[in-house]
Amino acid sequence: MKGVELPINILVVVAIAVIVLLGLVALYFIGFNPFSVTTAMEAVKNSGCRQYTTQYPTSCADWTKVSVTYQGASETFDVFMKRAETYGCADENCARRACSCPGY
Repeated sequence: MKGVELPINILVVVAIAVIVLLGLVALYFIGFNPFSVTTAMEAVKNSGCRQYTTQYPTSCADWTKVSVTYQGASETFDVFMKRAETYGCADENCARRACSCPGY
């Protein structure tokens, strides 16, 4: 009885599959994640909203007093929200709407 033989085509396909899988694993470990920017921005937004509602629980008056840090730079929460294209707004009420302030 002959031993089991694998055609060369199968070996080539398996080798390519292993290379692709190793590439995907490498991308995962070096931090390539298309959602990482969105996730980081969402974390900063949540932090800013939490700070604001803790410091000013009764009104949504002055967003310039809340400071957040994004990618190593510190800025006021209203400036961050105007710059953050993820939230699709660039007016002065963007931060208020994002934090679900009453009346916005």
